[in-house]
Amino acid sequence: GAELFSIARNTGQSFQAVAQAATEFSRQGLGVEETLKRTSEALILSRLSGLDAAKSVESLTAAVNSFASQAVTATEVVNKFATVDAAFAVSSADLADAIARVGSSAAQSGVSLDELIAIVTSAQQTTARGGAVIGNSFKTIFTRLQREKVVDLLESLGISGTDSSGQVKSTIQLLTELGAVYDTLGSQQQAYVAEQVG
Repeated sequence: GAELFSIARNTGQSFQAVAQAATEFSRQGLGVEETLKRTSEALILSRLSGLDAAKSVESLTAAVNSFASQAVTATEVVNKFATVDAAFAVSSADLADAIARVGSSAAQSGVSLDELIAIVTSAQQTTARGGAVIGNSFKTIFTRLQREKVVDLLESLGISGTDSSGQVKSTIQLLTELGAVYDTLGSQQQAYVAEQVG
């Protein structure tokens, strides 16, 4: 209880918001220490992004769980969001929203948290779309890039799914190579590729 009051004071949030966030984290089976740590980080994210406490808990949980294999911590997620928010035309709220929607698909596609933050930021700066739209779009792209029909299409454009040593290329590498080829295509072919991939 004393720690919850301390978190409320340190993050400028109400005790009720802190208690709700802590309750949500404890329902996830986290121990007391980890619950308190994540509660503090979620409320810092809430303050930084303008998201309510429940949405911050949800977003932070999605990011940490999606990238668990990379041993990403709640503190790292919040720090990365804050750094990108300060340096680029993307808000922490948009990053949180996008990553909550696409995080698990990205992780399954071999995309790291840093790469995902980078492409979401780039898309946000270029399109001015919101995090939800960007997250859903990348989820579609990551899923479609694994389809046999899309793999065959990329092969027909000279983009192999494996490198010279036979290792499967990363999703980011495939998208980079597609980006280099895309501008050389005719308008009909561009429309077809865009429809198939994204």
